[in-house]
Amino acid sequence: MRAEIVIVGAGVVGLSTAYHLARAGLRDVLILEREAVGSGSSGRSLGGFRVDFASDVNVRFSLESLKALEGFADEFGVDPDLRRIGYLILTTSEALAARLRENAARLARFGVEVEVLTAGEIKARWPYLNTADLAGGTFCARDGTVGPSELTQGYAAGARRLGVTIREGEEVVGIEARGSRVTAVQTRTGRVETPRVLCAAGAWSSRIGAMVGVQIPVRPVRRQVFVTGPCVAIQGVVPQVVEVGKGWIFRREGAGFLIYGPQDDAPEGAAVLDCTSVGWAVAAAAHRVPPLAEAEVVGGWAGLYEISPDNHAILGPVPGLDGFYVATGFSGHGVMHSPATGKVMAEVILMGQARTLDIAPLTIERFGKGTLLEEPMTAPRQEGREGTD
Repeated sequence: MRAEIVIVGAGVVGLSTAYHLARAGLRDVLILEREAVGSGSSGRSLGGFRVDFASDVNVRFSLESLKALEGFADEFGVDPDLRRIGYLILTTSEALAARLRENAARLARFGVEVEVLTAGEIKARWPYLNTADLAGGTFCARDGTVGPSELTQGYAAGARRLGVTIREGEEVVGIEARGSRVTAVQTRTGRVETPRVLCAAGAWSSRIGAMVGVQIPVRPVRRQVFVTGPCVAIQGVVPQVVEVGKGWIFRREGAGFLIYGPQDDAPEGAAVLDCTSVGWAVAAAAHRVPPLAEAEVVGGWAGLYEISPDNHAILGPVPGLDGFYVATGFSGHGVMHSPATGKVMAEVILMGQARTLDIAPLTIERFGKGTLLEEPMTAPRQEGREGTD
């Protein structure tokens, strides 16, 4: 069997890239997925969407992705469930509060309006929150949530319509290279000759890279989410509430609410819910949202973050190995940035460079050069700082 490109991983990033490749005219695009479409991190994402980032490259990826999301239903016939409920970012740290204020001023240059709020102003607008220990916060009304399943299945259906082949239950067990060029991919059932391989394997990317001697600095971190029943004391539109520095998130979901549980190194890489963590999650929730102390936890799930050393994506070709590309390390932002990522990765693969956005800051080479990026309002660094999405 032969393919023009093999994409490892049928999550939303791999699917978006396949769709954009096929749309640009590339034929024989093959996606290999060891489980099922969207069965990894894409299917377990909270689906937060925001433009309110502290690094320019993340802001640009959000703005470009937002264009695609706003036209998603027309292009794919699928409502992406984009809900503009807003992001309310809180902090108890004076230093982080200063960063939030600086960030709001910087985002204004992108045309993004972010409100800077005092603890008193936050209490007046969202009276169910405990604001006594807050140093301040910001609110971006254009942010909110998007449907991970809707995006994933929309891209999958769109890719298939354009001739992309998706093989589920097909685990990649080896990658072959001759000299400095990729030549084939080996699965448990056979061999696929190909001149190009894209690693879009999320939390498992380091394993894929190791098959061909490439060190991809990504590790899986388990993040747990618990679901509560209704809480009548909390009324009105509830934003996605994020407490930076503590990695805690709260928002409405149906009649109940979602609250974040703790994060830890994934036990043997497995996204398994640890029900003993309910107490931690409820205590954190009750501190910031006291009415939740009376809410019943009715369910939950666990998923994996794919954490890079600087909490930014790793995109582009791998120097020294022609035909091998990576799109991974999103550190919690893969779903929200998948529209822009698929577009720019297709450009890189077909034209040798990204045209829509500058991905130079995100290449894998930055780790060897020590030019890591900074994003204080994002997922945890590898040394364990708490995250947001």
